[in-house]
Amino acid sequence: MKICGIICELNPAHNGHEELLKKVKEKTQCDIFIAIMSPNYVQRGEPAIYDYKIRAQMAINIGFDAVIYMPTSYTINSANKFAEYGVKIADQLNVDFLAFGTNLTIDELIDIKQQTTSKMFIDLLKSYLSNGLSYSNAFSKALYSISNKKLKANDILALEYLSAIDKIDSRMKPIAIIRDNNFSSTELRKLLLKNELKKTKDMVNNKNYEIMLNNKINDYNSFNNCIYYNIISKPLIELSKIKDMKEGLENKIFETNANNLEELIDKIKSKRYNKNYIQRLFLNILFNNKINDIDNLNYLKVVAVKNVSVLKYLHSILPILTNLKNKNILQEKSVYDVDVISNKIYYEINHIHQSRFPYQKMIIHNK
Repeated sequence: MKICGIICELNPAHNGHEELLKKVKEKTQCDIFIAIMSPNYVQRGEPAIYDYKIRAQMAINIGFDAVIYMPTSYTINSANKFAEYGVKIADQLNVDFLAFGTNLTIDELIDIKQQTTSKMFIDLLKSYLSNGLSYSNAFSKALYSISNKKLKANDILALEYLSAIDKIDSRMKPIAIIRDNNFSSTELRKLLLKNELKKTKDMVNNKNYEIMLNNKINDYNSFNNCIYYNIISKPLIELSKIKDMKEGLENKIFETNANNLEELIDKIKSKRYNKNYIQRLFLNILFNNKINDIDNLNYLKVVAVKNVSVLKYLHSILPILTNLKNKNILQEKSVYDVDVISNKIYYEINHIHQSRFPYQKMIIHNK
């Protein structure tokens, strides 16, 4: 049995994702296609527009056989850490292929990756970092200096996947699929936020359009207020203990006066710490997340499966955390604790009734 994994956010799923998955299926001819999906929060440090269960249903509707939950602590990280944790989950799933969307071929990505190990690149990277640039900006600028190539965010993430595969010495084979740039989750979210749902009908399939018709989107205004008031009420000593709090950022946050979250982010961000970094940092403050290093998960959270046979295969690999009765399988308790807090906040803000236990009611589409 051949397995293909795709690390994704599906925020929300659209026709571009569905087309990419079709191309992956044609290219790999695998038996099972697994989405390793972000939870109620996404990598750039924002709450997802729909909760993870709704997005998991949408994932099954575009052709995935299973959706695996990526813990919040894994997700709200820099691109390299996000990629590394996602690849580790894929490796634990024994995937044969890891597929991703990019604007470059796999050969081009491998060539660029090799260039980033050169002394010239490393020296340039260190130089740009010492001048106060963020890692992502320094990386992009150093790469452009030696190759004259400007990479987009998805291309940089693809490079991080390749590096992570090498780092853990995984047997999985990377598969690069050229993206269809006619579709964009960003544009889809903009329409949803403007309550222009009818304009999204041609961007998603019929089943997912029905899902969007029947479910409300995340309340971003209330979320931003919650984050803002949590931050300004935090003692300085507590701010200093938060994950990714570096170089006296806690002092800058504590001493900065702002009227709302957007203004606070604008005043805190810098060349070294861009908007996404600050947004992730603020979520870590909200969740009181102090985890800096995370071991491999010793369990799976399966959010949705196409049928029971897929579930049986997944259960043969790792224990599946489904309810409080088998909570004793947890080793990385701190990861679980952050999920409990982060999911409770998401559902409370959006007035959605939810058990305090974040891993429950798996969706099985065809029993």
